[in-house]
Parts: sequence; C-alpha cells; structure tokens
Amino acid sequence: MRISRASLAFAAMPLLMAGTASATDRDDAEHELPEPVVIMEAEPPPPFTYWAPEGSTIINHPRGDGVWIAEQEDGPAVYYYGDQCKASEFQKYVGIALESLPTEAPGHQLRFACTECAVTSELKFERMNIWFDEETDTIEEISCG
Repeated sequence: MRISRASLAFAAMPLLMAGTASATDRDDAEHELPEPVVIMEAEPPPPFTYWAPEGSTIINHPRGDGVWIAEQEDGPAVYYYGDQCKASEFQKYVGIALESLPTEAPGHQLRFACTECAVTSELKFERMNIWFDEETDTIEEISCG
C-alpha cells in the first residue's frame, strides 16, 4: 500500500496493530544497516548507534537521562533521544521506499515528514518520526522525538 502525501496529515494519530516484526526477525540481509564506527564514551551506552555519524564520539547528555550526543569535529552534534517509541524495531525500513513501511504501528504516535520539510519542534519521546526524501519517497531516518 502506497502512503500518499495526503494521508500523511493523519500520521500524527496513534495507530494500533496486533504486532510487528522486529529488526532481529529479518531474513533479508540486503537491508541490514551497518553500525558506524564511533568512539563510545557514554555510560550507559545507547541501545544502538545507527543514528550516529561515522567517526563521532558518543557521550551522555549532561542533564537528560536516556539522551545521547554524537559529537563530530567537522559537523553539528547529533542528538539521540532514546528508544521509547521502539524506533530500533523499524530501522530495517531505512533506505527503502516509504510505501514499504507498515501503515500502522502498535500504540505509537507517528509523524511523517520529508527531510526538507518544516515540523514543530516540541519533543515527544513516545512519537516515532519517519523522515523521507520528498523526491524519491525513500525513508532516510526513523527516530523517536
């Protein structure tokens, strides 16, 4: 089923489904995401590092438990807000067509936005953000926040 831009207006509503497959249930190795090479200084470390740029140093946020920062020498810091929305279970969809993503997620609040689109800046740990390329409809990132 293709997710049209018109249907994206309804994406912020919570959706329910009986179950989903987790990233570990995959049998299609071509969609495996490589773990970037990072320097881990965070204790405890984040559950995964797909979100961190290659060569960055991951630290804990100084004031927020469950929030990590990937610092880079030649780029902006990247923040990771944990996995309360279970985005780790949907990482297998990064790099593939938006229409491949299930249209429902168990008890999740979803927000679809193109990578160049303006979105509100309020932080909601339980919300799953689906970032896609507007020209190709390819999923670029799936994260909580």
